[in-house]
Amino acid sequence: MPPTPPPSHLRDDLFGNSKLIFGLIAIVWVVIIARAWMNVKSADDFVITVTQPQVQEFARTQLEALQQQSFARDIELCGIIFENSDGTLGATPPREGDEASCGISYWDEPGMRPIASFHTHGSFSREYDSEVPSMQDMQSDFESGLDGYVATPGGRFWRVDASGPTAEMICGEDCLSQDGDYVPCPASAPARSYSFAQLSARQTGTIATC
Repeated sequence: MPPTPPPSHLRDDLFGNSKLIFGLIAIVWVVIIARAWMNVKSADDFVITVTQPQVQEFARTQLEALQQQSFARDIELCGIIFENSDGTLGATPPREGDEASCGISYWDEPGMRPIASFHTHGSFSREYDSEVPSMQDMQSDFESGLDGYVATPGGRFWRVDASGPTAEMICGEDCLSQDGDYVPCPASAPARSYSFAQLSARQTGTIATC
């Protein structure tokens, strides 16, 4: 015996409920698509409007705020500077590294244009040539296409120009906060600037000790 079909009013209710469910699904789908479309970067999002001196001063502020923590914990701290879609500068939360390295990463979000990296060099140690950017610093900045800003235990402030790559000392000892354990060494004082080849020669050669 075939099953008895539901009464007509139940069929209407079921049909109406199905329409409602499918309607809600369609609305949710439209919202998802709309949000995805809004998150697509336009060409305008990639136009840098801030100047290099503005980025440099912003990097100096970020590094100054991290120096004492970097000395106390004997670790490198690093981050990314970006320009927002409204033309203001921002920075990612500082990432913790170890005594001699820091793995910089960033989130490529809509309306955010990464434009530079920054990192400290930890506390003073005679084991590291930490008053200059390292060859790894230079190589990393060159490969990422982002300029890099470096703070040293002696308070020096460097900019690595990724297009070179070259490193330029923006200001010397005590320009930024200095590690209390820092001991100057005139015999191995860094030059004002380095090409990659010059920095390689310094760090693979014999550096004077004090």
